[in-house]
Amino acid sequence: MGIAAYAVTKTALLGLTKALANGLAKDNIRVNAIAPGVIKTKMSEVVPMGRLGVPEDCAGAVAFFVSDDAKYITGETMLITGGIHARL
Repeated sequence: MGIAAYAVTKTALLGLTKALANGLAKDNIRVNAIAPGVIKTKMSEVVPMGRLGVPEDCAGAVAFFVSDDAKYITGETMLITGGIHARL
């Protein structure tokens, strides 16, 4: 199953984020997610930013999502991938 099982679980997390956001919005509860990019593997060589991500790269996104600056954002998933998702 390998990559198929991995892909299914990642897709499930996207759906769960949206479903929870939809169900909890009436209670003024926001639900968002972050999707970190690659870790040190052969694939990491193709990251456009030329380096691997570190936990601190995700911290700012988390801080933003929990701040009042994001008070009208819910059901979103922020990709933190160093640009790998944007490659054609």
